[in-house]
Order: sequence, then C-alpha cells, then structure tokens
Amino acid sequence: MRKPQVRAVIASDLVSVAEDIMAETGISTHSQLVCLLIKNFGNELQERLKGEKSQLSQPNSVGGEDA
Repeated sequence: MRKPQVRAVIASDLVSVAEDIMAETGISTHSQLVCLLIKNFGNELQERLKGEKSQLSQPNSVGGEDA
C-alpha cells in the first residue's frame, strides 16, 4: 500500500532563505529541500526540542548564585 503524500507550506518570510539554500546546493524543488532537511536534521531537532521542554518544565531557583 502506498503512503499518502503530505504537502508543506513555507512561510513567505522563509522562501528567500529556502531559495538561497537551493541555489547553493543544487536542490531543485522546495519539496526536496524539506525532505533533505528532515532526513538530515530531524532527529537533532527533536532532541533539541525535548531538551528545551525539559528546561522549561524545571522551576527557576531564586537567589541560587551570588552576583
């Protein structure tokens, strides 16, 4: 069974960045760019986001360090 395709929308303020990357790398479509970014950096992004969530959920200590 074939999996359905998913379409992504690139915010208008990021299109120029995407096109610069495409020009530098020879990637020919926005879809290829998104796929390569997810394939190459998806796991790292997930880990970073998990780390941010962990840090955000920890209470801030008050007066823990002397200035």
